[in-house]
Amino acid sequence: MSRHIAPYGIRFREDARIEVFPAVEVLIFGTRERGLRATFHIDSGATVSILPLSDASVLGVATASGRGMLVRGISGDPLIGHRANIKLQIGSFGRIAVPVLFVDSVEVPRILGREGIFDRYGILFDEMQRRTGWFDAKERRAMNGLFKG
Repeated sequence: MSRHIAPYGIRFREDARIEVFPAVEVLIFGTRERGLRATFHIDSGATVSILPLSDASVLGVATASGRGMLVRGISGDPLIGHRANIKLQIGSFGRIAVPVLFVDSVEVPRILGREGIFDRYGILFDEMQRRTGWFDAKERRAMNGLFKG
């Protein structure tokens, strides 16, 4: 059995407000063996994960050859994203391959979307304690018991 508990992230906004959000620290791997450690905003409303385009060069991921695709987030502003596959690691879980979009915008945070992630882990958002629980397949079976009526 394996699990990982991650505290929520904190973001300081320009209007001096503090924003708390579901987050997880992730180790990201591209074509280079050395990974990049980054905090992601966990977004159950996002289909695919998003990274800033600047991360692609650090990870050694070529985006110029890929065709750009239109991305629309909650703001509705259209952005161009370049799809690629990367490997990532959450906590002590092993590395997994997931699709991501590299987006050329400094305003877009690193987003961890559902594709390749939510079907692999049981994820529990604990708003009261401001933390997120990540559970492997065996622990997910125990979680399923909570949903039986």
